[in-house]
Amino acid sequence: MAMYFDIDPEFQSFFRDLKQVFLYIIDDCNLSCIQCLYKANLTFQLKSKVIAVDDAVKLASDFHEMGASKLTIMGGEPTLYGQSEKWKPLCELIRAAKNIGYEYVRIDTNGQFPKELLEIEDFRKLDAITFSLDGPTPTINDSVRGTGTFEACVANIKHAVSLGYTVDVTTCVHRGLFGRDPHGVLWLEHHIHFAESLGIVAVNFHDLFKSGIPRDAWSGNVDITLDEWLAIYPEIQEKASSGRFGISVRIPQSFIHKDDFGRDPKYLGYCSVKTGDRVLVHPDGIIRVCSLMIGSPYGIARYYRGKITWDNSPTNEIRDHKLGCDTPCTNQGKDGRFGKYVPLCVSFKPKQEEFVWQKLGWEDRRTKN
Repeated sequence: MAMYFDIDPEFQSFFRDLKQVFLYIIDDCNLSCIQCLYKANLTFQLKSKVIAVDDAVKLASDFHEMGASKLTIMGGEPTLYGQSEKWKPLCELIRAAKNIGYEYVRIDTNGQFPKELLEIEDFRKLDAITFSLDGPTPTINDSVRGTGTFEACVANIKHAVSLGYTVDVTTCVHRGLFGRDPHGVLWLEHHIHFAESLGIVAVNFHDLFKSGIPRDAWSGNVDITLDEWLAIYPEIQEKASSGRFGISVRIPQSFIHKDDFGRDPKYLGYCSVKTGDRVLVHPDGIIRVCSLMIGSPYGIARYYRGKITWDNSPTNEIRDHKLGCDTPCTNQGKDGRFGKYVPLCVSFKPKQEEFVWQKLGWEDRRTKN
């Protein structure tokens, strides 16, 4: 199939094992969450605030031709994309992606949209809807996402489940989830059980550590410390691995002792920049690999006027990466702030049941003890 964009050969070579596309179709949102890592794009972007639907479809098509089989539609808030047109552009993109041949198409939403969107035929072609929910109670969730957001999101989750959608949630690991109830149970664990009670199939956690990257400047002060994380991660991961939860739990390991990393670098050194398994596409024309570079000038390429050009400038995000070596995360902790621990890729989530993780066969790399 002919490509729509004139793509730089270096770009095609780098992404020879492309598996997934994160398409940030709109730099606009109806919330102002404290912990939002996309905040800089929402406030700084003055002109190119959306990817035109024709370009979005063409980009999706070209990346599928290069090997991608999973498409995630994001923002900002993607349900604002064409809302004034009854979401025709959004539904056109979903329909086109499935017709192109994507095996898995999902949308990542804050859940504040009118419920009628869920009933549109083309929207129902989605393989999954991921709702952002940051706590099992209004008090915990709304403390970071805003008053009333819990109620609206949960209502749409319930409606989506009733309509037969596959629903999961993404949750930021913030301070409000690290308290314990009078029986000593973490609110983070309550959150997992609450998600299960709603009919959700998976919870995907994201960390918020201050790790010496641009987002530290605007992601709020709701993060936890390294010591706090190391105290609870084994507890949650052990319960998830042993089947104590009735749903899939994807939780980042985030850190490991330097000595332990050295014992299994091929497994622990997962890095999307080194595998070239993903592209992140933004309305301002920047194409990235690592989500930690969002809100910065760093990327790997630019698209405009029917071309995708390799970034040959100092802002190419892969310049500091030792692409042929298994290392801890290159972008975090450069100042040695974590002492005897080293940061892992934010997407390194052991034993996760996730479409691309399975396609990469990453668990097969684990050293068998």
